[in-house]
Formats: sequence, structure tokens, C-alpha cells
Amino acid sequence: MALSELRRLAQPSVRSLIRFPAAQLLAAVTARLVALRVPSADAEIVADSLVEAELEDHGSHGLLRLPLLVERLQSGQINPEPAMRVLASRPATVLLDADNGLGPLAGVRAVALAADRARAAGAGVVAVRRSNHLGALGYYVRRLAGLGFVGLAFSNSPPAMAPPGGRVPFLGTNPIAAGFPTTGDPVIVDLATSQVARGRIRRAARTGETIPEGWALGAAGTPTTDARDAMAGLLLPVGGYKGFALALLVELLGGVLGAGDGGPDACRPVPGTRGGDVGHCFVAIDPGGLAPGFAERSAVVADELRGLGGRVPGEQRLVERARRLAAGIDLPGELVAELRERAGLAL
Repeated sequence: MALSELRRLAQPSVRSLIRFPAAQLLAAVTARLVALRVPSADAEIVADSLVEAELEDHGSHGLLRLPLLVERLQSGQINPEPAMRVLASRPATVLLDADNGLGPLAGVRAVALAADRARAAGAGVVAVRRSNHLGALGYYVRRLAGLGFVGLAFSNSPPAMAPPGGRVPFLGTNPIAAGFPTTGDPVIVDLATSQVARGRIRRAARTGETIPEGWALGAAGTPTTDARDAMAGLLLPVGGYKGFALALLVELLGGVLGAGDGGPDACRPVPGTRGGDVGHCFVAIDPGGLAPGFAERSAVVADELRGLGGRVPGEQRLVERARRLAAGIDLPGELVAELRERAGLAL
């Protein structure tokens, strides 16, 4: 039998699922990033953000993104050892230059700065420039909520969405997230301003799955359920004009506020480098400085919602996280093969 055939047979089936303990994935991703000159403490943060996305059933922002991160680190498009620095600072505001570092590092640093300002001034706003993709924004606002702050997060992204009725990409999927402390688990709102995050369509394209009509337009500008065609076309905003307006809000807060580009120029390579200028904005609010008892009142609202049969945002992800921590994380066979081949992951 030919060597190529043996290799093909040794690869996991595209449709199969392979289960891994979260700790194994965390260790493997950390080791791979360290091998690419990412300092070990930084590598642990990035690995944790990716594995947490998998634990919370947010795979479009999880290990699916690792091969691209590895390739960009190898090619110099992302700086493995950024010297992040504060460019401007006032009692409640900070402008942070991420030095083209990995997005999760910029996000965690910005969250810490926002929390420090909120402790001192009652609120903290941190705008970030020259960063890269953050992953799931819920990862960051959950940190703020865990510290007792109301947290808000915004991030711009490469153009993928045209104005309703248009055919030219102008804004990205531009996510919004918010975290609210309660006496129990925090309320976490995390959503793209497109009908769906682009990562979900990318994942469907790789596994050959179809997507629901209404998510995207194909390359010809007509509605499509073909994920590959959607990747070559346009994403649609959630709620039509209202969703597009929210995406514009994120563009101005997440990109322009930090002196980055907006609209179709957003996230293009920074002059003199090969990296992309992704922008973020994080807000931390100390509710105790306004009216004590916020966590208790938030818990009452959440309980009333449950009493009506509603689902509290972020709650189901925690249930799934607990299940996957105990049982393991199932990854598609095709993704495992790609992680081994493209990302060099030792799984």
C-alpha cells in the first residue's frame, strides 16, 4: 500500500468526533505557542481563551482559529512578544497600543486596566489599537463581572457585511458583549451584529454542512445556504438596518475611538508591518458607586426571567462548560487533522 494511502487511512474521519480532556488541549496549545516564541504566561492566556470557547460550545471562536494564529506567528504577521504600552491616560480612560500582539493578551491587559480605573474613578474605559482577533468577547466581560464590575466590550473586524440592500462589504461582524454581576452566576450577553458569527459559517464550510437561509448572500449577491459560497459573499446584519446600526456603533467605539481605521479600511495591515490593526474597547463600571446592591437586584431580575420559562443569557454555556469539563471536549475529526497538520499540535 502506498505511503499516501496509509496516511489517509490514519487520519480521523471528517464526520467523526474525537474526545479530549480540556487539560490536554490546554497543555498542547500552550506548548505549541511557546515553541513559537510566545512567553509561557502569555501562551497560557491565549490557550485558555481558545479552550474556554470550546468548553462553552463556542467552537467558532475556539481551536478552529489556532492554525491561522500559528501561521501568522510563523510569518511575522503577529508579534509573539509585544511591548504593549499606554499611549494616553486620564483618571478614567486609557489608550493601549497592543504592538500587534495576540488579541487575547491585549484583551486581558485592557480588562485589568479598566478594572483599575473603575476602582479608583467609578468607571474605566480602555481603547485598544494595533491588536488582533480577540476570540469570544464573553471571556473578557466574564472576568469583569467576576470582579464585581459591569463590563462592556466591543471589537471591530474585517469588512464582511454590506449595508442592507448593498453589495459592497463595509463593516465586520463587530461583536458586542456585556457582563453583569449577580449573587450567583453572572449574566453574560455576547453576540455578533451579523446574523451569525463568521466563524460559524467557516466551520460549516470546512465540514460540508449547509447554513440556514438568511445568514448570508453568496458570491453572486443572492441568498445562499452553501457555506462555501457564503464565505465568498456577504454576511447579513441581524435585524436589518438596526443590526447594521449596532455594527456601526461597535466600529466607532471598537476601532475609531482608539485612533484606528473604520469602515472598509478597518483591520488592514499597519503600515510598516504585516499585522492587522484590530481595535477594541472595554468599559468597567463599579455599580457600588451608583447604588449598592446591584448584584442582588440583578439576581432578582434573572430569577424572574427563569420563573417565566426564559433563559438567562450565558447560563446555558456554563451548563455546557461543566459537562465538557467532566466528560471531555468533542472535536470534529477534520479539525483534529488540521490542528495536527497546519498548527503542529501534538494531539
